[in-house]
Amino acid sequence: MLRFRRYRFFLIFTVIFILAFFHFGPSRDVYPSPKPVSPIVPADSLPKSPTSSVEQSSNPSISLDIPPDSSSDEITNTVSEHATTVTASSTTSSTVESAEIKPTTAHYEIPFVEHSALIQNDLDSAYQKNPPTTRPSPVVRPHWRKMPEHFPISAEDLIRLPSGQPKSLPKLQYNFKDETSTEKSERLQKLATVKEAFQHAWTGYKESAMGHDEIRPVTGGFHDPFAGWGATLVDALDTLWIMDLKEEFAEAVDEVRKIDFTTSERSDIPLFETVIRYLGGLISAYDVSGHKYSILLDKAIELAQILMGAFDTPNRMPIMYYAWAPKYASRLRRASESVVLAELGSLLVEFTRLAQLTKENKYYDAVARISDELEKVQNNTSLPGLWPLHVDASGCKYRDREIEDLTMTKSYISRRRATEPDGHKQDSTHDVKTGLHVDAEPANYKSLSPNRNPISYLSDDCDEQGISSVPYATMDEFGLGAMADSTYEYFPKEYMLLGGLKDQYRTMYEQAMDATRKYLLFRPMTKDNRDILFVAKATSFKHKERLQYEYQGAHLTCFVGGMFGIGAKLFGISGDMDIAKKLTDGCIWAYKSTKTGIMPETFEVLSCKQQDSCVWDEVRYNKTLDPYAESRIELAEKQYQRKLELAKQLQLEKSKQNDESDNLPPSNTSTPTDTHSVNRRELLDEQAVEEGEQVVKMSEDTYGKSSKASEASQQRYGQVFEDTPTVPEFPPTRPSVLSHEGYVENRIKNDRLPSGFTSISGRKYILRPEAIESVFIMFRLTGDNYWREKGWEMFEAIDKHTRTLLAHSAINDVTIESPSHTDSMESFWLAETLKYSYLLFSDPSVISLDEYILNTEAHPFKRPVT
Repeated sequence: MLRFRRYRFFLIFTVIFILAFFHFGPSRDVYPSPKPVSPIVPADSLPKSPTSSVEQSSNPSISLDIPPDSSSDEITNTVSEHATTVTASSTTSSTVESAEIKPTTAHYEIPFVEHSALIQNDLDSAYQKNPPTTRPSPVVRPHWRKMPEHFPISAEDLIRLPSGQPKSLPKLQYNFKDETSTEKSERLQKLATVKEAFQHAWTGYKESAMGHDEIRPVTGGFHDPFAGWGATLVDALDTLWIMDLKEEFAEAVDEVRKIDFTTSERSDIPLFETVIRYLGGLISAYDVSGHKYSILLDKAIELAQILMGAFDTPNRMPIMYYAWAPKYASRLRRASESVVLAELGSLLVEFTRLAQLTKENKYYDAVARISDELEKVQNNTSLPGLWPLHVDASGCKYRDREIEDLTMTKSYISRRRATEPDGHKQDSTHDVKTGLHVDAEPANYKSLSPNRNPISYLSDDCDEQGISSVPYATMDEFGLGAMADSTYEYFPKEYMLLGGLKDQYRTMYEQAMDATRKYLLFRPMTKDNRDILFVAKATSFKHKERLQYEYQGAHLTCFVGGMFGIGAKLFGISGDMDIAKKLTDGCIWAYKSTKTGIMPETFEVLSCKQQDSCVWDEVRYNKTLDPYAESRIELAEKQYQRKLELAKQLQLEKSKQNDESDNLPPSNTSTPTDTHSVNRRELLDEQAVEEGEQVVKMSEDTYGKSSKASEASQQRYGQVFEDTPTVPEFPPTRPSVLSHEGYVENRIKNDRLPSGFTSISGRKYILRPEAIESVFIMFRLTGDNYWREKGWEMFEAIDKHTRTLLAHSAINDVTIESPSHTDSMESFWLAETLKYSYLLFSDPSVISLDEYILNTEAHPFKRPVT
């Protein structure tokens, strides 16, 4: 029988709980269901449908990403700008109406979100294969508009284009003879092969990434490091025309019409890359197509109007990463205190040609002022005739520098390379600001900007100055390769573009090449005693008279051969044509040295003591690979003696302990350890480890970044030392130490060093054009078929190892037979590498060097007619 009183408390509590649940449950949603959230999708990864018409609702949903400090006026202006854009879109031509309007994002005071390769790689492909059923609501992106200048130049003060009849300049191209039918047939066959390679890559881009900056040639999809305006599209325009792909060219021009240069997902415009790729590409396509497509010039002007805002500084030196949005563009700014020389000096021919086409002197004025400032200091640098790789372009020498600024050395600057000016980390595969793979020397250049004061602000507490060394740097670096190259390349080209009417550029070139011959050119030591040349890097330290050299070969310096050749003919410089041949042949030697037949990005060699006489020195080469041979063997012997001493002492102590234990009664307690023997053993252990670390340190000093120190001393080149065992055997085994010859042999094998190479600091090939560029120029200058033969070998090797199902890809290691693709195809593959390969086998009248100059992105500009 149930005893109610025993359970009455429990039953009453249950009834109350049930009543409370039913009373409060319907009236209060304690855990509301979450609303569905749209996926976060990068704007550049949404699927494109170029043929679909644009659908616009009467009440578009606009999401404004405006920071809390934005004023109501700013919000109003933003919405107004969006409304203006939509209205304009509805009134454009049918071609434009068929274009897709990309979702946009607004960014104001908060820095723009940088592109993330890791996220974008996945989303790009995923959204192309499985497009979302509903598109996220477009977010308004700010649009550029012309702002009043803070430091305007009056019309009468503008530097004007030189006037007068162009001079009759020396002929550059060789007087080619008529070819035989067999020669023509072979040439046309190779020409068709190069053209097919271009069509393969272009088709892949068109199908997977049209309108975007780059295709991902392995996985598909796209990448937008250059503002997302379609860098490959614009870069390849003139190549399409030159290869007689006129229908493809017309389709590409229609795509160019859709580009809106007034807005971008990037918060800043990389000035150098934008000028050489976009502005240069548009002007060149307009020139080579005979000025038939006015939209190309119109787009060039549209872009140039935006870029001119970067020159609105007190000294008119440009801001290399230009914050274009109105809220930023309206601020007072200075140029950076650390600007890459090539970025500053390589805007010249593009703005000059635009000034010639538009009759607008403001474009020429912008770049002529840079040339004037460079000229003023050319002979006052620590290596007269050349400029440091980084210069202070701010025009301001601050008076309030603190003493700790003296610590801003190269190591500080190099740390800044890993971050953007606002402190954001870089893209894992591309530098967000430059679009380049982070582990390669740039074809595009990073602005280091180590200045303490943001360039957005001005300070009155400074003295005016011209271009100078980076403030408080302890050294200046000089070279013709990365971070310098096109500054020097543009001097003879600007001279030709101006019809020889400006001797300034001839003088600057000749002085720079005088210094190059004196300080930088060197002959590498090779086993076949080949008479070739490379260009060194020199470092000038403050308070030291001697220069420090890096004797290296770098793919980026391979353009120098062609430059020397043009300068030799243009200015009649005796001996420079021979230098040009040796420099170009040096790069051919480097191509032939690897298993892939492709030159590494960077590598180190030994310099001959004399250029005119150089015999292979095996002893010197081996000593470079194993500079610590004697110390290494000596340390190993010392370590063995330490082990032997330790083993003997431990043997004696063990024997003594055994004797004593025999005379002691049995005990349950363990015998105490001899503290003195333990300390002695620990000391010997520490000494052995310390000596081993010395070997590792020597390995680090010898091999630098090419290998890990521990691997270098043990696994890679042979056992050098062993950890001391706790209870060593007696007698200990003598450590195995490689002989000097064995060590060198192991290092060559494990580091995969081609003959004559002492190390390889960059094993990648990222589809660079500089070597084939010089080969093409040397053929056009000399008519020697040797250059065609070597150029064809280079092309075949590159095409074989870089071709993918979609296009062509950079590769990770040229020293192995089957390198991996890195899923990157920079726009210069179509703009430069394949164009130069094609022109090498085309009729010499196509883009004649007597009619055109080519900018650093291989875009031809028409020279003035005499």
